[in-house]
Amino acid sequence: MLGLIVAAGCASAPPDEEIPSAESYYRRGLELLEGQRVFLFFHDVNYPRAIEYFQEVIDNYPYSDYATLAELKLADVHFQQGHYEEAASYYQDFVELHPTHPQVPYSIFRHGMCSFEEIGDVGRDQTPTLDALAQFRVLLDRYPNSEHADDARVRLGQAIDQLARHDIEVGDFYYRRGDYYAASRRYRQALEMYPDHSERVTTLVRLGRSLMGLQLYAEAERIYQQALDARPPGGLRNNDRKELREFGEDLWNARKEAS
Repeated sequence: MLGLIVAAGCASAPPDEEIPSAESYYRRGLELLEGQRVFLFFHDVNYPRAIEYFQEVIDNYPYSDYATLAELKLADVHFQQGHYEEAASYYQDFVELHPTHPQVPYSIFRHGMCSFEEIGDVGRDQTPTLDALAQFRVLLDRYPNSEHADDARVRLGQAIDQLARHDIEVGDFYYRRGDYYAASRRYRQALEMYPDHSERVTTLVRLGRSLMGLQLYAEAERIYQQALDARPPGGLRNNDRKELREFGEDLWNARKEAS
């Protein structure tokens, strides 16, 4: 009886079905997400109607496996539309409601991507970067062998670089003003908080130059040695070698003049 009421009262019921099933609603939603070809490279996707079908599964068949899958698809629909805040909420709910589901690693990764897609310029608020970093770390800690782990590692590295670059740019601002103490604090923060950021050698050089500005030559030499010993995964870039060489020469000249 309930099935007949649903079929009669639901405008979005799949065609040719007297009593629509959870599977039919779900599969119709998937078909809508595939879209219809309008022009050669353009697909028209009826997102609102797809949402209706997935919601029908959740509302009318809450204990079916398709209801669980529909919850995840609702998150994907919002993500595809660029509604990242709503998508993140759905992904988070999925993880909390279905902690043992095989799609949990996917949900955590996509939750991280919601924040990652909202990362802006390094001079802006870095809350989205921090949120993305947290989600990718959760995924790699809990599911290091997940099929999404490699992508998460790449995004994690990019998020780390973004956060480090934020501190580095603030340090550069102070350095240009001659405030070497404030500059050195920012460079140290980048090195301590994000020791694996890809521009570590350059950050060490800038810290060393700030220490030279403070006439802390012994400490600057120690930092110079750390920069020499650094072994970035991709090897030293040409610009790193140039900055190291010039830093070493300037440090040697400064010590010579001070003695």
